[in-house]
Amino acid sequence: MSSRQIRPTTATIDLERLRSNLEAIKALVGEDVGVLCAVKGDAYGHGAIKVAQTLQDAGCEWFGVALVEEGLRLREAGIHVPILCLEGVGPAGADAAMRSRLTPVLYDLDEAERIDRAASRRHEPCGVHLKVDTGMGRLGVPLPDWEGFLDRLTQYRWIRVDGIMTHLSTAEAQSTTVTDEQARKFLEAVRAARSRGIRPTMLHMANSAALLGYPRLRFDLVRPGLLVYGVHPSPDSSAQVDVAPVMSVKTRVLFVKDVPPGVGISYGRKFVTERPSRIATLPVGYADGYPRALSNRGEVLIHGERAPIRGAVCMDLVMIDVTDVATPVRAGDEVVLLGEQGDQRITVEELASHAETIPYEILCGFSERVPRSTSG
Repeated sequence: MSSRQIRPTTATIDLERLRSNLEAIKALVGEDVGVLCAVKGDAYGHGAIKVAQTLQDAGCEWFGVALVEEGLRLREAGIHVPILCLEGVGPAGADAAMRSRLTPVLYDLDEAERIDRAASRRHEPCGVHLKVDTGMGRLGVPLPDWEGFLDRLTQYRWIRVDGIMTHLSTAEAQSTTVTDEQARKFLEAVRAARSRGIRPTMLHMANSAALLGYPRLRFDLVRPGLLVYGVHPSPDSSAQVDVAPVMSVKTRVLFVKDVPPGVGISYGRKFVTERPSRIATLPVGYADGYPRALSNRGEVLIHGERAPIRGAVCMDLVMIDVTDVATPVRAGDEVVLLGEQGDQRITVEELASHAETIPYEILCGFSERVPRSTSG
């Protein structure tokens, strides 16, 4: 805990697990396939700088960020491996990206013009990765426009195509139909590029789910996100690679009181005690990223036992029912919101299920009010 930290609510990032997860992914895909670790969104809430430094030392070949600003922060922190800007460089980011050797994802001719001008000012070609939209419907050149895009791209003499990529939309689904069709379209796009003399050194489309479920789609580079942080993209993928959760979140009991039957707990009286109850208040809430959707649904760990959330999660506080916890609960006792205690575990998948969201949102949601500490 930082000397400046007073409230005992902390997210701990296990760097040894992070290294082991990368090693497991690299062993699975083999030495001929590079690994790009997604560190956008502050490394999925884990702290991008410390995560990237650890993964770089462990042999990560690429990092993926969403924003130029994210890439610049990594460069300022001493990250020297290639960084791919997955959203491109935007209207104002071309010069900054080139100065800091960030690799743009390119899917728009207006942006190609900006990158070409920036590269010409430096008299240095800019390597880019072209993105084709094969079914995500988000960023990327639509396949019907792809050949025209390639033809017009030849006018930009300072742009060098180093990679071609796409983004999968349903790789974690049991049905393979959509992913197989996206793969077919991707290979069609690659053939069209090669027929025009474009020779990318990297093809990539596999996210965490695809690198596990579709080995043939690993190509030259895979782009794991969740898997790096020890979260499986689907329940049936856990047997394929051994990774462990990197983040745990803990706090300590702030206050304990005994209440009689008929007492409303928290805003709106969403929970009313039906028996004499012992209620513990925790110093964490939705301003910290602990979802309000866990009201009356989630559980925490205390003294190695599960205790249910009672009433609405507040901005700064949450109440739990410790009536049935065998060991008497007192102020200062450790509480696990995410992670392990004894032989019990609260997983990010469990929190996401209770909150009716996805693990990505839970991990990214823990706010700056929750200090990150590291272990390992």
